[in-house]
Amino acid sequence: MGFLNGVGLIWSFALILILVALNGFFVSVEFGAVASRRSRIEVLAEAGNPSARIVKSWLENSEARDRLIAASQLGITLVSLALGAVGENTFETLLEQAFAGLHIPSILQRLAPILAALPLFLSLLIVTSLHVVLGEQVPKVAALHNPERIALLAAQPMRWFNLVFHWFINVLDWATRQILGLLGLRMVGEHLMVYTVDELKQILSESEEGGVIQPPEREMLDAIFDLDELVVRQVMIPRTEIIAVEADTPLPEIIQLATQTTFTKFPIYEDNLDQVLGIVHVKDLLRALQSPDCQSCTARDLAREPIFVPETISVSALLQQFRDNRQHIAIVLDEFGGTAGLVTLEDLLEEIVGEVSDPFDTIIPEIQSLPDGTVLVDGLTLIEVVNQQLGLNLSDPNYDTIAGYMLGKLGRIPQTGDVVESDGLRLRVEQMDGMRIARISLHKIRPD
Repeated sequence: MGFLNGVGLIWSFALILILVALNGFFVSVEFGAVASRRSRIEVLAEAGNPSARIVKSWLENSEARDRLIAASQLGITLVSLALGAVGENTFETLLEQAFAGLHIPSILQRLAPILAALPLFLSLLIVTSLHVVLGEQVPKVAALHNPERIALLAAQPMRWFNLVFHWFINVLDWATRQILGLLGLRMVGEHLMVYTVDELKQILSESEEGGVIQPPEREMLDAIFDLDELVVRQVMIPRTEIIAVEADTPLPEIIQLATQTTFTKFPIYEDNLDQVLGIVHVKDLLRALQSPDCQSCTARDLAREPIFVPETISVSALLQQFRDNRQHIAIVLDEFGGTAGLVTLEDLLEEIVGEVSDPFDTIIPEIQSLPDGTVLVDGLTLIEVVNQQLGLNLSDPNYDTIAGYMLGKLGRIPQTGDVVESDGLRLRVEQMDGMRIARISLHKIRPD
């Protein structure tokens, strides 16, 4: 190996640094392009940024992305080979010159062959360290921290690199596909880059921890993912809570009812709630009262055709029905075709954004903690909500609400003051609303 003078040494080190930088460039391009967010790139592309248009093509076209990865791998391979040749030769020569002046004691003469190979070993160690740390790890981490910026900076150079090595990249791409075909595999395209709901929730959780989104935003997005698992029975207004009007009710009486309840839509029935004819809107009433042709109209005359849905339909499916039919209210039917309750668009939206309070509402919390440790719970509160907020593990396969849970434990029509002990809790009926449990108190039983 030739002797390196001062000038040659400088050029050799300069070439090594350039090769390490080039290796880092190709590594960062590969990771930056794959990790870039399409939404950010699309904004820049629409603004006329030429580099963003190139990156956008990588993100939208799986073939273009595969070719980019092939080009990056080609660049990494070529640079790595050059770095190995130049770096190993340079450092081995330097180490041999350094070791040449060392005196080896006679006791170590037998180790001379091993010591002769030491410069080669150390030079490989140095080159590998430079390659892995500066040429691989650092660029990779930098690209993952700011992928869009890296991808945009590299777009034009990679475009020219693709043009120069176009034919070779095509050959590599073709060979890769042929080998994968023989193995019964295929290239990973855009259609395979999908995430499960649990994976998306994990991404949201990590985004919240990183400060990208706020806790209320994550909670809303989590609620959206859970809409398919939530059925209308769990969010509807039960039959006993429905305020409806008989079909022959005069319009002024309905207006008076609206002012007393602040509701703007009422189910219209004939004989009983199992025979709902339609929905009357307060705005229709106001128009009718101003019309001379409708002075003797009744609720039946203004009833709009209702939407009927089973109580087992998912909340997400009902949202789609509301959208398709341009309706905000639906009558919920039980398995026998009777009226089980009603549900409004507001009820569904509250499952996403939380309770929406009307300015005229008297706000009573569903779950209220008292200083003595007792918890007051609205009877219509879902068992699932009680478990989440109080850290409990209550369950009943036949009921969805805490009132239903207590009814199942009692096995009879409840009365105010009834007490049940179950699952380490003492539950007491605090308030009845007719035949319905309106409010329950929960108190943890202390073990003796």
